[in-house]
Amino acid sequence: MKKYLGNIFISSAIFAGASLYADLSQPYASIHNLPPTPYFVQDGYTIYNFVSTNNAAVVIDVESQDGGVARYLAGQAANLPSLQQIYSVNMWQSCDRSQKQLFRRFLSNVIQENTTQLITPVRMSSSEAAISLNVKADLISLVGANDQQSIYNDILGWYPHLSDTGVMCGNNWYEPSVQIGVTKAALMLDVPVQVNDTTWYLVKGS
Repeated sequence: MKKYLGNIFISSAIFAGASLYADLSQPYASIHNLPPTPYFVQDGYTIYNFVSTNNAAVVIDVESQDGGVARYLAGQAANLPSLQQIYSVNMWQSCDRSQKQLFRRFLSNVIQENTTQLITPVRMSSSEAAISLNVKADLISLVGANDQQSIYNDILGWYPHLSDTGVMCGNNWYEPSVQIGVTKAALMLDVPVQVNDTTWYLVKGS
C-alpha cells in the first residue's frame, strides 16, 4: 500500500443564507446553529487512502474527536465517488465542564459544512452501537480510547460489522497500550496487524 503521511487540520466552511439549510433531515432540522469550529484528524491522508483504494461505500467513525474523521471524509466526498454513507458514533460528552453542547456543536458543524446527507449521527457508546447497529461497513475507524482493554473490546465488538474485504483502523500505534490491545485482538481474530506510520489496520479476509 502506498504510504501517505501527514495530519489534517481544517476549519469548517461557513455557508450563508437560510436556503442552504432547507429540507434537512432530523436531528439536523431542529438545531439552532453554533459558530463553526475546526477539527483535527491524525494521519488523515492514510484514512482517505483506505476509502479511495478500497472503493469504500460505507464508513463507521467511532468516537473521533469532534467527529473529525466523519467530517473530513464527507468534506472529501467529491474526490471519493464510492462513498455513500458515514455513521458517526459518539456520546458527545466530556468530563471537562468547559466543553458544553458537544452534540449540538457537531450537528451545527455538519450542517454548515453541507454534509448532512452523508453523515448519520449515532449518539451511543461504542459498545452499545456495536451491539445495536445492523450495518456492514467497508471502513471502520477506531480512534477513541488508547487503553488496551477498550481497544481490544472495540475491535472484537466492531469486527463483525466489516464487509468481506473491509478495513478496520486506528491511530497512536507508538503507544504500548495500543500495540498490546490491537495485537491481542488480532490474534483472537486470526488476522495480521499491518502498520502505516502511526496507523494500525486490519484487513478482513487477509
